[in-house]
Amino acid sequence: MGLALRQVLSKLLATHHVFRVNGLLDSSVTPSVEPAVNNLPFGECPSSMPAQGTVDAKMQQLSLNDYHNQRFMVTVRGDAFGPSGNTYGNPVPHSNMHSTPMHVGRSHMARNETLLRITPINALNPYQTRWKIKARVTAKTDLKHFASARGPEKVFSFDLLDAQGGEVRAICFNLQADQYFELIEVGKVYLISKGLSKPAQNFNPLNTDYEILVDHRTSIEIYCGDESSFSMQHYNFRQIREIENMEIGDFVDLVGIVTSVGPSIIMKRKDGTEAKKRTLQLKDMSGRSVQIIFWGKFVDAEGKQLQLLSDSVSNPILALKGGRISDFSGRSVVTISSTQLKVNPDVPVAERLKQWYMAGGKIAPCVSLSQDVSSISRIYVHKTIAQIKYENLGRSDKPDLITVKAVISHVLADNFCYPACTLEFNGKRCNKKVTRNGDWTWYCGRCNESFENCEYRYLLMCQIMDHTSTTFATAFQEAGEAIVGYTAHELFIIRNVDQDEARFTEIMEAVLGRKYLFKLTIKEETFNSEQHVKANIVSVEKLDALDVSHHLLKQIDNSLNGVSCSAPKDALSYNPNVGGAGLGAGQGMQTSSHACGYTTGVGGAGPVCQ
Repeated sequence: MGLALRQVLSKLLATHHVFRVNGLLDSSVTPSVEPAVNNLPFGECPSSMPAQGTVDAKMQQLSLNDYHNQRFMVTVRGDAFGPSGNTYGNPVPHSNMHSTPMHVGRSHMARNETLLRITPINALNPYQTRWKIKARVTAKTDLKHFASARGPEKVFSFDLLDAQGGEVRAICFNLQADQYFELIEVGKVYLISKGLSKPAQNFNPLNTDYEILVDHRTSIEIYCGDESSFSMQHYNFRQIREIENMEIGDFVDLVGIVTSVGPSIIMKRKDGTEAKKRTLQLKDMSGRSVQIIFWGKFVDAEGKQLQLLSDSVSNPILALKGGRISDFSGRSVVTISSTQLKVNPDVPVAERLKQWYMAGGKIAPCVSLSQDVSSISRIYVHKTIAQIKYENLGRSDKPDLITVKAVISHVLADNFCYPACTLEFNGKRCNKKVTRNGDWTWYCGRCNESFENCEYRYLLMCQIMDHTSTTFATAFQEAGEAIVGYTAHELFIIRNVDQDEARFTEIMEAVLGRKYLFKLTIKEETFNSEQHVKANIVSVEKLDALDVSHHLLKQIDNSLNGVSCSAPKDALSYNPNVGGAGLGAGQGMQTSSHACGYTTGVGGAGPVCQ
């Protein structure tokens, strides 16, 4: 330590003041002394202070020349620090009061306790023990009781969102569950410190690596300050079509238009207990829809609200956070206790969805990811309509499953729907046709019960046509919605309640001329003692030339890499003019230089080997 500094400190110690060197700071900052509240800043010389407590300008200059890169913090009371920034050459006037000297170590400890900073949630990790987060509770589970080797236990969890967008789940067991269950409320902001950060469990739907285990050290208190920087919820929305490539059990955030809402039904679990269930259909701009299954508390809360809105010929928007992907009915999304639902949310994407739906999205073709369980994992073979007759499809014991590329040339609109039973039969929706009673209730012969309301479901007869022939096919509920763009219930109201025949005709005529990839089941049925081959539409998908081209090229590459040179089945009825305009009959366009090529032309498609 230099001579000039020792002289400065000696004179200061004579006045019973204590100084603490706070260490090297920014070299661009002039050395300064930070005063405590209600005490004299270093360098001030009031008449009431002894002369030895002053430092003249010459000594200040020596100190500056020797230690211009260091900054000093000065305290005359160990329990407080004044605002920094006062330099040697420019002292700030302060009150004229003496102070009691304190031990330097105690002042350092007090400062560390009072200046504990807020930790961003994204910075939490298992190696950090001293932290404090400030976050809003966005979700809270019920208090669950369970048995373990230690005896009866209880648990609940809640999700937190801070101002930086970080999310984390906090879990409370037993004593902590009793202590904090009533304190924690969704929507409130809390200060939470200490606790154990551990790797997040697989069933945690949040986008985070860790979760907090609340223990006896944890402190939780309500934050009463400004909450404007905290969002009410954070979403990571995915398009419905992405669910096709996600794993079963993954969690997903969705937002879409509710196109149909089913009734509340009672289901029996394997343990004999009962649970409420409600099913709805969600559609978005990706050209896909999916079944959303509500369980428990959501059935009578958001489920009932959505049903009322749908019954008033209004299509509400639903935002779902933390739904779990299920393989029920192909692909569906189910709620769990921590799932969050918001009807008509105030988010930008909701407004875009609304505008899209009103501008034509309502009638845009849509393929449902959810289907009848009996149709899952079946193999569909591509055929032309003419092949249905020539190959005697549907005449065997089992129905034939085929795909056909065709357009809708005619629709029988007079009897497009039927009143269906909404009751549960053998664990599945009944959906059988019901009849009117004399008291205007509905009766189901299958369930042998009467009830007030029914659901109108599609039974739409369409004539489809490709380049080889035509045939009639029947579209049921999901396929009918994908073709028409309205639910059968909505269309029934337009025609029979509103009696708007012009609008009904416009909707039905808009269906004509559209080209789809139809999935059909072909089977033989007996009607009026006569055998008829009947085609039912399982699903429809709007065709896009670019998608078809990519699909054909993929099929071609698969064939070229295989043992044989067989033609891709999907190419049999594909219009060869797409991507190959100007080719005449019998002419071909080679797509590969491999030994086995593939050609397409107006005259058809077939393999070619060089």
